[in-house]
Amino acid sequence: MNHQIKRASMALLLSVFCFVAYAQKSVTGTVKDATGEPMIGVSILVDGTTIGAVTDFDGNFTIKDVPEKSVLKISYIGYKDQKIDVAGKSSINVTMQEDAAALDEIVVVGYGTMKKKDLTGSVSSVKTEDLAKVAGANALAAMQAKVPGVDLQQSNGGQAGEGVSMTLRGNRSLLAGNGPLVIVDGVEYGSTLDIPASDIESMDILKDAASTAIYGTKGANGVILITTKRGSAGRTKVSFNGYLSFNSATGIVKPMYGDKEVQRLIDKKNYEDAAANGWNFTNSATAADVLTFNLEDGTPTLDIYNNKSYTDWLDMVLDSSVSQNYEVSVQGGNEKTNFNISLAAMDDKGLLKGDEYNRYTGRVNIDHQINKIVKVGASLSYAYKSNDKMAGGVFNQAQKMTTITHAYLNDGSINATPNPWYAAHCSPLLNDDGAYQRNIESSRFFGSAYLQLNPIKGMTLKSQFTADRSTSRDGQYQDYHSQVRYQSPTTTYISNDRSTGTKYVWQNTANYNKEIGKHDFTVLLGHEMSQYVSETSSISGDAGSESYKKSAFYDVSKIGTPTVSTSYVKSSMLSFFGRVNYSFDGKYLLQASVRADGSSVLAEGHKWGYFPSVSAGWRLSEESFMAGTKSWLDNLKFRVSWGLSGNSAISAYQTLATISSIVPNSTDKAPMTMANPDLTWEKTAALDFGLDFAILNGRVYGSIDYYNSNTYDLLYYKTAPPSSVFTSTISNVGKTKGSGIEISLGAVPVKTKDFTWDLTASATFAKDEVKELADGIEQFVDGINILKVGEPVSAYYAYDMDGCWGIGEFDQYLAAHPGFEKPQADYGDPGTPKVVDTNGDNKIDDADKIVYNRSPKAILGLGTTLTYKDFSLSIQTMARLGGYLSYSGYGLYLYDNANWGDLSYWTPDNQGADIPSPGCAGATPTFYKSAIQIQKGDYFKIKDITLSYNLPKNIVKKAFISNARIYCSLKNYFTFSHFDNYDPERGGAVNFPLMKQAVVGLNVTF
Repeated sequence: MNHQIKRASMALLLSVFCFVAYAQKSVTGTVKDATGEPMIGVSILVDGTTIGAVTDFDGNFTIKDVPEKSVLKISYIGYKDQKIDVAGKSSINVTMQEDAAALDEIVVVGYGTMKKKDLTGSVSSVKTEDLAKVAGANALAAMQAKVPGVDLQQSNGGQAGEGVSMTLRGNRSLLAGNGPLVIVDGVEYGSTLDIPASDIESMDILKDAASTAIYGTKGANGVILITTKRGSAGRTKVSFNGYLSFNSATGIVKPMYGDKEVQRLIDKKNYEDAAANGWNFTNSATAADVLTFNLEDGTPTLDIYNNKSYTDWLDMVLDSSVSQNYEVSVQGGNEKTNFNISLAAMDDKGLLKGDEYNRYTGRVNIDHQINKIVKVGASLSYAYKSNDKMAGGVFNQAQKMTTITHAYLNDGSINATPNPWYAAHCSPLLNDDGAYQRNIESSRFFGSAYLQLNPIKGMTLKSQFTADRSTSRDGQYQDYHSQVRYQSPTTTYISNDRSTGTKYVWQNTANYNKEIGKHDFTVLLGHEMSQYVSETSSISGDAGSESYKKSAFYDVSKIGTPTVSTSYVKSSMLSFFGRVNYSFDGKYLLQASVRADGSSVLAEGHKWGYFPSVSAGWRLSEESFMAGTKSWLDNLKFRVSWGLSGNSAISAYQTLATISSIVPNSTDKAPMTMANPDLTWEKTAALDFGLDFAILNGRVYGSIDYYNSNTYDLLYYKTAPPSSVFTSTISNVGKTKGSGIEISLGAVPVKTKDFTWDLTASATFAKDEVKELADGIEQFVDGINILKVGEPVSAYYAYDMDGCWGIGEFDQYLAAHPGFEKPQADYGDPGTPKVVDTNGDNKIDDADKIVYNRSPKAILGLGTTLTYKDFSLSIQTMARLGGYLSYSGYGLYLYDNANWGDLSYWTPDNQGADIPSPGCAGATPTFYKSAIQIQKGDYFKIKDITLSYNLPKNIVKKAFISNARIYCSLKNYFTFSHFDNYDPERGGAVNFPLMKQAVVGLNVTF
C-alpha cells in the first residue's frame, strides 16, 4: 500500500513538473516599422509583469520564461502600443504603426503623469529631438520659438556659461520676479539648470493656473517639469554624444575705424565753427586741425592718420573660440533592476579672451522592484562648475576707444591712456596678465531616494526624500594697475564671497485609480515638508598699491581694513495637496485640485495660503453623433480651467523690522527696514479656454488657448507714515492683468517610404496691464522706466523724436508755433534732436513723454524638417514683433570724446539723419538720450539650421554600433531687423555681443 502511495505521489509530481515546464516557454520575434526597416530598442513586456526584452540591431528579441497564457505589450515612443496574445505561439512578427497624433502620449503633470488625451489644462512639451539640438550650458534654450507662451531670450549669450531670461504668459509681478518654477524629478531645482540635455527624458511646461495650482505659492509664473532618463529592461545600451562649437560674435556695434573717425572729428570741428559764425557752414576743417594731440610717448596722432596705423580694439579683446561638450551614458536593466548612469564634461569658451566656463556632471538613477508590492529607487547627481569671467567693462571700453592711437608705446609697454582726447578712457589691455581675475566656483549635490508600495490594484503609495546642497565661492582680484583701478582708486582690490545652501524635501503621495464601467477615477493626496538653510560670508577691501597676482583673491590677509559680512537664513514650508480626476466614457473629463501652503517666513495669522483649481474637458470627437468624422477626425477636445496660484517671493525675516551697522564694522546700530506683519504672497487667478485637435491620422494637429489672468496682493513700495523714519515699505498693494492667445500647430504634409516633411508652428499674442498701485498713486517713474495704471507692466517713458533739426528749420517752426517755449537754450539748433510736442501745448516737458511697451505683441516660431532616407535637414525660425527696447548704441553720441558707433549722423549734407551732429553731443542734455534710444525691437531670425546623417545600420553594426548620427549646425547666424550691426535679442544693451555658433557633433549608441 505504501509503495502504491509513493508511486502515485511521484507520478503526480512529474505531472506537475511537466505542466509547469509546458506552461513556461520562450518567445522570439522581429519588430519592423511600416517600411519594413528593423526597429532597435523597442520594448517588449509580458503584460502585467516585469519580464521583458528590447530589440537588437536587426529588430530581433527573445523572452524566456513566458507563461503560456500571456499577452506581450510592444511599445516605442512615437508609435502605437500593440498587445499580442502569445498563447500557442513561440514566434511572432510585429509591424509598428506611427502614432503621429500621440493621443496616448504620457505627459508629466504635478506629482504624476497623464495621457495627453485626458488633459484638461494647458500643457506643452519639448520634443526629445529639440533637446538634442541644444549647444550650450542651459537646456531650457530648447523651448525658444517652439513653446507658445514662452518668451525666452539669450540676452547675454556671448559670455561663457550664461543662462537665459524667460517668462511664461507675460509679466505679472512688479518686484517678485516673473521667472517660472523649475522642477526636476518631482523636486524644485531652481533656474540654474546644470543638467546636460542628454540626461533629460522629457520637458513639460504647465501654463494655466489649473495645472500650476498644485504647486501653490510657487506656481503663478508657470512650471517647467523636467524628468531625467531612467533605465529599462533589456540589453545594456551605451550612448555617446559630443560636439565642437566654433563661436564668434554677432551683431557688434562697430566703432568708427580710422578715416571715418577722423572725419567725425572734422565734422565736429566744422559744426563748432558754424555755431560760432551764425550757422554758416564753411566745412573748412582738415585732419591737421583736429589731430593736434600726441600719445604719451610723443607719437603725433596726425602721423597715425597719415600712416594709417590705426588700432582695432575689438580685435584685441574678442576671440573666436571653440567650445567642447562630451556626454556618455550607460542604460539598462532586467526584470528587477533598471539603471541609468551618465557623465558629462563641458568646456565653454566665451567671446572675450580669458572668459571660460567648465562644467563636470555625473548622474546615477536606479530603480529596483523588490516584489510585486514594493519598489525602491534613488537618484544621485553632482555638478562642479568653474567660471573665469573678465571685467564687464572691457568690451564696452573697447567699443568706445579711439582707433587713432596705438595700443603699445614705443618701449613696448601698454599705452594705459590711449585716448588723447579723453584721458579717462583706460586701455582694456590693462586687465591682461592677471591684473584682473574673477573666478566663480560652485558645486552641487542633488540626491533623492524613494519607497513605493502598490498594496492593491490601482493604488500607489510613494515616499521620497531629497537632499540638495550647493556651495559657491566668488573671488575677485583687481590689481591697482588694472583698467578698473588704474585712475581711481589706484589701489588693489580683493574680495572673496562664499555661500552654502542646503535644502531638504520630504514628499508623501497616495494615488488611487479605479475604473467602474465607463467611469474612471484617479485620486491624489499628498504631503510635503521642506526646509532651506543659507549661509553666506564676505570679505573685501583695498590692499594698497601693491600687486598680488599670484595669490589673487585667495589671500585675503593682504587686505588692509577689510569689510566683513555674514548672513544666516532659515525657512521652512509645510504643504498638503490633493487632486481628483474623473472621466466618463473617455469623453467627459473633470479635474479639481487644492493645495495648502504654510510658511515660516510669514507672520502669525498669515502663514497659510490656499490654492484651488477646477478644469473640465469634452472630447467631442468621441461622441456618437461624430461617428461620420472618424475617417479623418482623430481628436477634437474643448478645455476650460480656472485656478489660483501664488508667487512666493517673500524672503525670510522680511516681515520683521531689522537693524544694521551705520557704517561697516561699526558697533553702532540703526533701523534698516520697517516691519510689516501683514505681508502675504502674491496671487494669480486665471481662466483658460482651450481647443486640441488632430486630423488625418495625426498628419495635422494643434492646440489653441486663450487665457485671462488677474494678479493681486502685488508686492510693491507703499509710502510710510509721516512719523516714520522710512520713506516707504514693501506691502501687498498692486494689481495687474494679463491676457493672450497661444497657438501650436503641426503637420506632416508629405510622408513616403523615403521622404518625410514635418512642419511645426507656434504663435503667442500677449498683453499685460497695471490695474492698481499703492495709495491711489497713478504712476511711478524711475528714469526712463514707468509703472502706470492702465499701461503695460514693463514699459519705457520717453520723448518721441522726429529726426534732427535742419538748417533754418527751427525758425520756420517758431513762425508756425508762436509762443513756443524752448526747453533749453540750444534747442532747435541745427543737428540737435527734434523732440515732438506730442500734446501740442507749445512746450517740451514730461507731459510730452510716451509710454512704450517693452514686451512683444507677438512671438512667432516656424520649424521645418525634411528627411530623405538617412539625411535630415531642419530649420527653426522665429520672430519677435511689437515691443520696444532702449538701444544704448544710439546713446553713444553723448560721449563727446569717445568713438561713436559707425552710425549715420547729422551733417549739412545729411540733414535727414536720426543721429545728432557730433558737434552738439557735449551740450545735449541726457533727457534727449531716451528719445533717441527707444527703438522698435522687431526682428526675424533663423535660429538654427541642422543637417544630419544617420550612418547605415548594416555598416555600423559591424562595429557593434546600433545607431550613429553625425550633424552640423549653424545657430544664431541670420538676423533681420532695422538695426545695422546689432542683434535686438540683446535687448538694447551694447556692453556684450551675442554669439553665433557653427557646431559639428556625433551621437553614437552601442
